[in-house]
Order: sequence, then C-alpha cells, then structure tokens
Amino acid sequence: MSSGMTAEAKQGPSAMELYGSHSSADLGHAQAGQLDQIRMGQQMKNARPLESQDIANRESLRASGAPEWYNYAGMLPAKYDIPTAHKERLVARAAVREAAQDVSSSSVPRPDPITDEEVNYVQAMQRQAELVDFDRYINTLVDPRKPGNLKWLMDVYPEFVHRRIAQVHDDYDFALRNQMIDSWGINTFDDLHFKYLVDQGKIQGPKLAQLKSPSEGYSLGWLAPSNSWIVGGGKPRDGLKLPFASANFGARPDNPGQWQTGDSGQPLSGDRSMRAVAKEVVTTGAQNYAREAPMSLFGSSSTGGAGSY
Repeated sequence: MSSGMTAEAKQGPSAMELYGSHSSADLGHAQAGQLDQIRMGQQMKNARPLESQDIANRESLRASGAPEWYNYAGMLPAKYDIPTAHKERLVARAAVREAAQDVSSSSVPRPDPITDEEVNYVQAMQRQAELVDFDRYINTLVDPRKPGNLKWLMDVYPEFVHRRIAQVHDDYDFALRNQMIDSWGINTFDDLHFKYLVDQGKIQGPKLAQLKSPSEGYSLGWLAPSNSWIVGGGKPRDGLKLPFASANFGARPDNPGQWQTGDSGQPLSGDRSMRAVAKEVVTTGAQNYAREAPMSLFGSSSTGGAGSY
C-alpha cells in the first residue's frame, strides 16, 4: 500500500460529514441502559463471596465433646448473596419513601403499602440463610482434602463443589482481565467499561502476585549455577513439611515451618547437602563401594542416622 493510500485511510470524517450524520438529539438512554446491564452483570459476577472462618480461631468452632475428626477449618469461599435489580428497586423505593417524609408538610405520613416483592425478598433471604447453614453442616462432616471425600461430595452433593469452583473461575477471570488491561492498555469498549467499573470501585476482585518478601529481588550472580537451591545451595533441610503446609486456603499454619516433622530417627535422615554427599564419594574407596552399599551418605549407626543398611 502506498503512503498516500495509508494517509487517506487514516483520515477521519470531515466536519460536515459529522454534521450530516447526526440530525436528531440522542440523550443516550439506550446506551445508559446497556451500561447499567453490563454493570449489574459484572457486580453479580464479582460480588464478594462468603468468607471462611478465620483459621486462627477454628478451635472456637469445636463443640465440647464433639468428635475430633470433624472438619473445623471453615468453608472455602462461595457466593450466597449477590446484587440484583430487585434489590436496587427496593433501595430506590425506600429512598422515595424517606424523601416523601422529608418534604411532606402534613403530619400524616404518605401511605406506602407492603408489596409482594418485599415479602418475596425477605423469604428469599431466609432460604439463602438456610442454605448457608446446610453447607456449614456438610463442611463440618466432610473435609474435601482427605482422599475419597471429594468423590463422596460429587456423588451426594455436587452443588457444594460447583459453587466453590465457580468462585475460583470468577476470581481468576477478574485478576487476569484486570492485569492484562493494566499491562497492555484499554483496546476495546469492553476493556474501557470494565476498567471504569474497577477504577470507580463499583467492582472489586483479587490480583495475581508473586509471593515474596520486599527484600527479595535481583542480585548479582543470579544466573550462576550455584545460585539454584536445586544444585545444592539454598535452604538447609530442617525436617519434612506436612501436607498443606504451604496452603493459601483452608486449614493452614501461620508459616510452613509450623507444620513439619523432624528427621531424627527417620530413613535417610542424615546430612544430604551436596558437599556432604561429595565428601562421602571422595573419601569412600573403590573397595568399599564394591563391598557395601554407601548408605552412610545419609546417616549411619555410628552417627545416629537412620539410613544405613
């Protein structure tokens, strides 16, 4: 394509073309209605889920004499209540009722009869509260982390699982979309309206982040082979971390080191550092290698380890 054609293609409409294409007033009612529908959809999708009980206080949930095997960790996040047009209508009606009382010059309040929509709303909220209690009951009975329990839930009460997986999707959809817009800018009308809702605080959600301390960052020698903990540098072994020691949801310790068991008396529990292994390889003669298994690398009866044969 020639430069002339490129310049022509980039030209916008002339002033008279703009004038001729808009002959009547447009107050934007249709656009406002569409934006309101999108806004409501986003608020429903990104409504704050019901939070789990604080793990630090889970012992307060334990009833006196109740079985120890009950699950006291609290439920994973899920939505039980979301914004709706019905609720907004009730709020608007209450505002009109209060405004009528403010401006009324009569001592007799303006009559406003109770309608079916208000009664239906109260009953709907009661049903939702009952659902929350039922799910709490199920969560106390079943710990989804334990092998076999997820299969039982999917057979007996799959909705419990589906609601929580749906919440995971909603959380990550928000985080990914918001991060992509922050990184690459606003490129569509949907991007524009989504970012408007986020910036105005009309919708909120989580963000993707690398969990690290503020002091961590680039350091000299980052590409050096010895910098990798896999190669033998890194953190010294101080025990075996227990399942879910690093969990971010559900029952979890304040820090991973709280959920670990010591190595004393366990198989292969001696010094496993690369330097210790190399030292054993260097100091153990070929005759000894041929005659006996070099399990002293990870402890022996003479050193109190539990890895020797």
